[in-house]
Order: sequence, then C-alpha cells, then structure tokens
Amino acid sequence: MVIKLKLKYLILLAFLGLPFLFSSTANAEVYIGLATTQIQIKTNTGSTRPLMADARFGYRLNAHKFELAVMSSVKDDNLNQLVIDVPIATSLLYRYTTNPRSPIRVDFILGYSQVDIKSSYIDIPESTETFRGVSFGIGFEQSLDSIRQLKFKIDLMQMYRGDQLDINAITLGFRYEF
Repeated sequence: MVIKLKLKYLILLAFLGLPFLFSSTANAEVYIGLATTQIQIKTNTGSTRPLMADARFGYRLNAHKFELAVMSSVKDDNLNQLVIDVPIATSLLYRYTTNPRSPIRVDFILGYSQVDIKSSYIDIPESTETFRGVSFGIGFEQSLDSIRQLKFKIDLMQMYRGDQLDINAITLGFRYEF
C-alpha cells in the first residue's frame, strides 16, 4: 500500500516536472482544458450516464502531449432506483497527434485511469468502489483561425474494462495553450 502511494506521487511529480525539462524547446507549450464529460457505466443488466466537469492540465511537445485529467461529478444517473454517481475520476494520459500542423488534429490516447463509483439503493447503505486500469481512446480537436491557442475538442475513451463492467467517456470542451 505504501509503495503504491509513493509510486503514484513519484509519477505525479515526474509529470508535473516535465515542462521544466523541456522549457527551452521552441515547440513546447503548457495548456489547460475545460470540458463536460459523460461517463457511461455499462454492466450486463444496463447502463447509466453520470455527467462530470473535466479539468485538464498538460504539456505539449510537438506531436506529443502529457496530460492530467481530473473529473468531478455534476449530475448522477439511476437505473431502476439504483442511483449511480462518479464523485471523482482521474487520468494520467499520453496523447500522440498524427497531424500536428493540420487545423483539425487527431490524437491517439493511452493512459491510466482511476474512477470512483458511488451507488445507493432504497434501504441499502451507500457504497463506493474504485476501478483502476489502462485507458485508451481517440480525440479530435480544431483550432480557431482568429485565436490559434484556443482549440475545441472531443475525446472518446474507454477508462476501464472489466469482466462485468465497462466505463467509457465522451468529452466535449476546449483547450488553451500558453
């Protein structure tokens, strides 16, 4: 447990220190992103779609992006009186842009995600489970001609895949490069 916690902090520290390593590179930029995310939690018996607010902090170096995504609950969803909410979800992502000079860019996304799912049912106490795993997906973004640093984006991701549970996300928002 202690080793896992130390490893998480080491990875986070390395991720946050990345901009300082490449700060003299001409094509390197720090960025933030804001979006809404709809999480789809699919089981054998049905699916729910809680809504989340999504904040992303990243670093772009040519065609490579390193990104930390933090999502927080906006609205829960229910299935047959079972209320499902995602209080928090976090992801550490690597994004590779296939066409970095094009106004419409395509990103291949690979990373690691942690999703907390809170469930409650009539006369049963609330419970929270944490799901961790490899996440992957594809993203599209388009920059504005008038403000080149502002990009509108959409991401389609699988955040977790299990035997009886899949967690997918669709994100719509914008990103601003400094």
